[in-house]
Amino acid sequence: MKGPNVILLTIDTLRADRLGCYGHQGGLTPNLDRLAEKGVRFEQAITGGSWTQAAFPTLLTSSYASMYGGCLGPLSPERPSPIETMAKNGYTTGGFITSPLLSQTYGYHRGFRHFVDLIPEEKRPFLHNIKGGQHLLQKPLTHYVSSLLGQQTRPNRVYLTAAEVNESVYQWLDEVQDPFFAWVHYMDVHWPYHIEDKLKRPKDIAQAWHDLAHLHAVNWQGANITPDQRNYYIELYEQAVHYTDAQVGQLLDYLENSPHADNTVVVVVSDHGEEFLERKHWGHVEINLYDEIVRVPLIIRLPGQGNEKVVRRQVRTLDIMPTILDLCDCSLPDGVEGTSLVPLWNGEEERHNGTVAISERWRNVGDISHIIAVRTDSFKYIWDVYQPQQPRLYNLQADPAEKHNVYEQFPEKAQELQAYVDEHLRRAEQTTPDGDVLEPELDEEVVSRLRDLGYIE
Repeated sequence: MKGPNVILLTIDTLRADRLGCYGHQGGLTPNLDRLAEKGVRFEQAITGGSWTQAAFPTLLTSSYASMYGGCLGPLSPERPSPIETMAKNGYTTGGFITSPLLSQTYGYHRGFRHFVDLIPEEKRPFLHNIKGGQHLLQKPLTHYVSSLLGQQTRPNRVYLTAAEVNESVYQWLDEVQDPFFAWVHYMDVHWPYHIEDKLKRPKDIAQAWHDLAHLHAVNWQGANITPDQRNYYIELYEQAVHYTDAQVGQLLDYLENSPHADNTVVVVVSDHGEEFLERKHWGHVEINLYDEIVRVPLIIRLPGQGNEKVVRRQVRTLDIMPTILDLCDCSLPDGVEGTSLVPLWNGEEERHNGTVAISERWRNVGDISHIIAVRTDSFKYIWDVYQPQQPRLYNLQADPAEKHNVYEQFPEKAQELQAYVDEHLRRAEQTTPDGDVLEPELDEEVVSRLRDLGYIE
């Protein structure tokens, strides 16, 4: 008997607390909520990294960012590859990606028979590259005149929309043979948030350019955000969440009307969240291993399941690919760090041993800004290489907002969790490759997209 098909849908930068099934009251995510009503929802899913390049090695290879030389360069061929394992077990594999950090340049095509980097074919308006041009782009009159001349002056797109990603997926699904594994990645919730269809009027286009300039200054020059500005940016973010949810619904509807409907597992997860000034920063570029970043939504819908199941125990994105391999009756490749989540909804919790989650802020060998968070259901312990003797400990039951360091009050708990840090550092060191880890050479277009995404100053 063939194993089930799998669609792994990853949504960049989606906070768990913006989904209705995780308690949000704004009605932003009716389709994701519908999925959760007939799936398994994990209340405490913890990502392995605070930004895309640290989170995705954990998610897709079930190994940590600090292993195999770090995560800035292409994925090391020494890392385990669950997707390659699926391909060797007869699965047709397809990847649909519109993030430059998850492209073939960074080695994410490994194990995929079909892999597409969905790149927007747009460049910045010419005004952006001339002296004073960026100021002019923040004026509605500029866009009114430009429209009369037939010129497009809205901000250039740095990723394709979820609707465009879906079209590529639909074409593949129409032709693919079972069993298949598809990885679909949406970027619309990632900054700059603006939905293209809403940038029609000159004043809206000018405002979008102002927003881009302002948040770039916030992230890189320490500019302030007023309460009104904060609310406005959160509203933009939530509009992007709502748009993305609608496209999730379109994909689910397409699947339901396809021959694959009765035998497809759907997994929805985010790589990390987004900070809204909880720690006086915006976004996820700054160092942040608090729950607004590391707690992510995770929903798994199984074929034939009719009722919602909620797993309240802490789990890890590290466990997602081992879970998929378990469901598909594929053996784990060597080097996998995670463990299957299947026992948690099958009433066999004692078989699941992933009770401690590790998240880290890490880049490459020699990185001097390594920070590790060790999280249990009850405590979060944060160790910083800059201040190894001044760790932070938070009692998540009494202080879910992680405001009060209780390191002095719980020395035994701190010592217990420090042992996980030490062991993690040891295992990472064991996998350090010989020689230098080289970052890929990036062309001008990729560098420009990374800058517009907020990763480069």
